[in-house]
Amino acid sequence: MFNEFNPFNPNSIVTPTLFAGRHEQVLQILKKLAQVREGLPSSFVLQGERGIGKTALAKLILHVAEAKDPKLEKLNFLASYYSVERGQTFESVLQACLNSMTDRMPDTVLKRLTNRLGGFFKNGKFTIGAFGASATYEGLGSSTPEEALLAMKDRAVSIFSNIISGLDEVQDTKNKRDGVLLVIDEIHNLKDLSGTAQVLRAIATTLDVNQLGKISFMIIGYAEGMNHFFEGDPSARRHFDLINLAVMPRHEAKEVLIKGFTRTGLTYDENVLEKNIDVAGGYPHSIQIIGHNLVGVDENQHIDQDDWAKALRRSAIELTQKDFSEFYDFKGRGTLRETVLNLLALRGRPMTKQEIKKLSDGKNIYTETCLGALKKSGAIKETPDRTIVLHSMLFRAAILIHLYTHAQENQSYSDLIKKIKSLNNKTDSI
Repeated sequence: MFNEFNPFNPNSIVTPTLFAGRHEQVLQILKKLAQVREGLPSSFVLQGERGIGKTALAKLILHVAEAKDPKLEKLNFLASYYSVERGQTFESVLQACLNSMTDRMPDTVLKRLTNRLGGFFKNGKFTIGAFGASATYEGLGSSTPEEALLAMKDRAVSIFSNIISGLDEVQDTKNKRDGVLLVIDEIHNLKDLSGTAQVLRAIATTLDVNQLGKISFMIIGYAEGMNHFFEGDPSARRHFDLINLAVMPRHEAKEVLIKGFTRTGLTYDENVLEKNIDVAGGYPHSIQIIGHNLVGVDENQHIDQDDWAKALRRSAIELTQKDFSEFYDFKGRGTLRETVLNLLALRGRPMTKQEIKKLSDGKNIYTETCLGALKKSGAIKETPDRTIVLHSMLFRAAILIHLYTHAQENQSYSDLIKKIKSLNNKTDSI
């Protein structure tokens, strides 16, 4: 490989220095954090499907929240990130979040915690569950789960009250902090997910009433998990800003690649980039795979169409072998099932069954061997309004790469791409 350094890493989280795109979401969160600094608590739910860039965005927010960057609200929070393992309790997660911050707390805060929290803070570490604040309540002095949650809330309020009060008492400007930011990822893995939103809302509300509202929670996970997160307390939804991550618009997708090329010292053909960027479908994971392969195949420090052709073939093989071989016949036998999936991928939006049938030249898609089999395998989903969507955006990207990389040798693919592109252009112009 000509380039020794490759900034694109599909198997890891994008670093803040190479992060690109998501401008609207970043600004929304940073503006709210600036309000938290003034004592107005604000929390977030960041949701989206696998590989859409949730953790990368959270990692950037954590970086900015502690960076004191004058161009980005000059934030300086005491922040913590924790990824939930399957089967963990919320009590253990909250305790881990708190303990991960102690080595960055000013001495005055640590002294305050030691003097005021007693058994909850010993030897520089917090202990919550051992004193009856566990959501797994058996044997810990709480007769019901509700009482256990209340006990945990009360202890958490006491801990956060002392942390925030201690931060406000710091005189040294170098050690001053704006407040507390806790980021909890993979929230759907919690054993006791239901009711967690109620506890976080109660903590933030109590602190706010006590004029200690410099706290923010960012909860990250899949959309289906969030329904359980809010279960039992519908009003908790009002206390969280919902940020639903979808695919990147094409100008942000291009920005990701350009930033990586620049970091590596590569030049690129702008027209070729414009021509090929839609292949990734705006999906961050696919963009990273394509970017990684573009840098990998380049031999002259200039990304041109030949590089794109080689990189897309590599990317298609990688995606089809690892992720979606059970959903789609990537060997190109061209059954009616694949036609349906190709249409959904190229259209890039939910479609009615009638639309799919019409674009499939009127063929019967309603059989168990077509739509029935696709639903059973999980390749497609039917929405509440009875439209059909693909399994995921990443699946769409894999199909698009497959279609575009084989279009020259497969006339039916080429014709279908032209047909749907023309239809999409007509729809967009309406």
